[in-house]
Amino acid sequence: MTPYTVFDMASLTKVMATTPSILLLTERAMLRLDDPVCMFIPEFGCGGKEYITIRHLLTHTSGLPDHIKFWEQGLKGKEIIDAICNLNLPENSEPGTHVLYSDLGFIILAEIVYRITGSDIAEFSKREVFEPLGMKSTGFLPLDSMKKMVAATEYREDLGRVMWGQVHDENAYALGEIAGHAGLFSTPLDTAIYAQMWLNPDKGSVLSKAAIQTAIREQVNLEERRGLGWMLTSRTFCSGGDFLSDSAFGHTGFTGTSLWCDPEKNLAIILLTNRVHAGREGTSHIRLRARFANAVCAAIRA
Repeated sequence: MTPYTVFDMASLTKVMATTPSILLLTERAMLRLDDPVCMFIPEFGCGGKEYITIRHLLTHTSGLPDHIKFWEQGLKGKEIIDAICNLNLPENSEPGTHVLYSDLGFIILAEIVYRITGSDIAEFSKREVFEPLGMKSTGFLPLDSMKKMVAATEYREDLGRVMWGQVHDENAYALGEIAGHAGLFSTPLDTAIYAQMWLNPDKGSVLSKAAIQTAIREQVNLEERRGLGWMLTSRTFCSGGDFLSDSAFGHTGFTGTSLWCDPEKNLAIILLTNRVHAGREGTSHIRLRARFANAVCAAIRA
C-alpha cells in the first residue's frame, strides 16, 4: 500500500460522485431538492413513491429498502432501474419519517443525473468534479494500465475470480460498474483533495459555499443525524471517533473505506483499507475506524 494505491471506494461513491453531482444540478437550477423524483423519472411515481423527493433520497428518508440483491435475480442495467421504479413502499415507510440507509436511493439519484444531463454519473462526475479538482486517479472503470496500482478486493464465487480493478459491489457490477451508490475508485491523495474542497471552499471548489453549507447542515435527526449525502456525528457509536466536533460529517464504504471532515478543526481523516480481501465476514474494521480517528485528533497539538 502506498499513497498512490487505488482503492474501490464502495459507498464513498455516494458522497464523492453522486452528492456533488446532484448539488451542481441544484446550483444550475436544473432541479430543486424538494422536487419529487417522478418529475424526472415518471415511472418511479407508483407504489407509494409518488411523494419521494430528491431530498428524501439524499437523507436516506425515502422509505426505500436498504438493499435488494438484484444480481441474484439476473437483472442488469436498466432492468435494475425498472425494478426499483416498480417497487411498492413497505408498510410504515412513509417518506420523511425514518432514516433507513438505502443503496437504492442513490442508484435512482444517478439515474436522475442521467435523465437531466444525458451523461451517466461516471462521465458527469469526471467532467464536473474530479477533473476540475485535479483528482487524476479518481473515477469509475479503472483503465487496464492502472491495474497494478489497484488494490484487489474479494473473490467472487459466482464469477470465479478475484475482483481486481472491477467494482466489488454486486449490484454496481450488474449496472455496468457505473452506479450512484458504488463503483468509484480513488487514492488517499485524491480523497484528501476532495476533502479539502469541503473544508476550505475558498481555496478551490466546484461547489458554491451555499451548496456546501446546506449539505453539511443537519437535515434530519431521527434514527441518525443526516446532512445531504453525509452522515453527521452521533451521540451513539460514530465511525469518526469520540473527539470530532458536532459540525463534523463523514461516510464509510463496505470495502473498508472511511472519510470524516471536521470544519472546526480544519481536519480530514481518511482511512482506506481493504478489509474484504480475506472475506467480508470480519467486523474489526468498525472499531478500527473510530480508534484511528481518535488517534489522529489526539496527534494534533496546534
